[in-house]
Order: sequence, then structure tokens, then C-alpha cells
Amino acid sequence: QVRRNERLRLRLINCSNSRVFNLGLVGLEGWIVALDGMPLEIPEPVEQLTLAPAQRVDLFVDVTAEAGENAYLVRIDRGEGFAQATFKVDGTASETQRGAPQPLPPNPVPELAPIETARKAPLLMEGGAMGGLQSASLNGTKKNMRELAQEGVFWAFNSVVGLPDNPLIEASLGETIRIPITNRTAFPHAMHLHGHHFREIRPDATFGPLRDTLLLGPDEHREIAFVADNPGDWVFHCHMLAHVTAGMITRIKVT
Repeated sequence: QVRRNERLRLRLINCSNSRVFNLGLVGLEGWIVALDGMPLEIPEPVEQLTLAPAQRVDLFVDVTAEAGENAYLVRIDRGEGFAQATFKVDGTASETQRGAPQPLPPNPVPELAPIETARKAPLLMEGGAMGGLQSASLNGTKKNMRELAQEGVFWAFNSVVGLPDNPLIEASLGETIRIPITNRTAFPHAMHLHGHHFREIRPDATFGPLRDTLLLGPDEHREIAFVADNPGDWVFHCHMLAHVTAGMITRIKVT
């Protein structure tokens, strides 16, 4: 139960196996205040958003529905809206709505070094139905697609299936790393990096917000950059769990 003009903080976590949620607000006015646990510098007004497996979003929402009505977090499928969560409006908290929220305190994350000189570690995603993967290396042995399917694996990063012996890149502590990612498949993939948060390098050379999970659509190319500030071996994988089980996983080593 909520009250009209009450402000709520909603943390949405997509812990599904593979579903990408397209969500909207009805009877609620909202702002995104954090993505994947990292506060935005300026809260962003939001009416609809997409949440891939492993992604999280924090919202501040003001209840705008009238007392006696319902407000909704709506799931949008095939152009129709369905109630994902329902908020019964019981009474009024205030006669007026509050102003836009202030940002949350930032989490300390090292700033990116100039990306022009940063080392790159390209990642090519291949496989799946209609993906055109001809062959890939499995446990050090090159196999064709039929042989891979017989092993129950269907996906590859840089023509390697499963966790490789050698990391995608070995980074020095504090080094800025760029990873251009090309999705040469017919499916979306939610790429999740353990141990770090990254920023997307947009086509206009600006940076996106800090995240640890990026959704790539079919045949899409995106690029991320991060500071390797956490020593260890960190997996980088698709968070559609059937995809990682069937081959979509690599690792980054920070020394």
C-alpha cells in the first residue's frame, strides 16, 4: 500500500534465466538514480526501461495515482502492458508532489585514463541458431559445429568455447582496458563482468554510466572501457545462463 504523492525507492533486479524485461510506470513518476549499484551523477527521468538478466536499477518514484486507484510497474510484451507489481493507493501523503530528486552519493571508482592509448581486447560473439559458426576450439581441440553440438555447446567467444586457458587480456593493476564487443549472433546477450564496473564508449566518444552488465542486441557492436583496479581472475560472460553453460565465458586477469 502507498499514498498519493509519496516517494518510494524501488530496486529492480532481473534474476531471470534469460528474459529481457521491458518495463513501464503507470500512476508513478520516476527517475533512475542508480544502475547496477552505481549512482548516476544526475537522476534521469524515466517512463520505460529495459532490464536484462543480471542488471539492476534503482528508481525514485512519486505516486501520482489518486487515492482509491492502483499504480503499477508494468511489463510490456508484444505491445501490451501487464502488471508486474501493483501498488494500492490508500490515502494521501501530501497535497503537492515533491521536486526532482538529488543524486545519491557516488561510489569511489577510479577514473578512466585517456582511452586513445588504452590497450584493446576485442571480443567476438558467435554461435547459436542462424549464427553461422563453422568451428571453434573446445578444450584445445578444433571442432566443427556438428561436433560441438554433440558436446552440448553452441556458443563461442573469439572462436573458443568455454573458459579459455589464456585470459582475454592480462592487465596491470590500475590500467585502463578497452573491450570492443561484436555480437555476430541472432540473439541478445547480457554481458556481465565480475569484479569491476565499466563505462560504454558511445559512438560520439562520450561515456555511458557505470555498469557491470551490458545488453547487446543481434548483430550489434558496442565498446566498453574500465580501470583494472581489482587484482585476480575475473570472468566475463553472457548472463543468459543457458548461453554461459553452452560456451559463452572468458576471463580477464588483473596482476
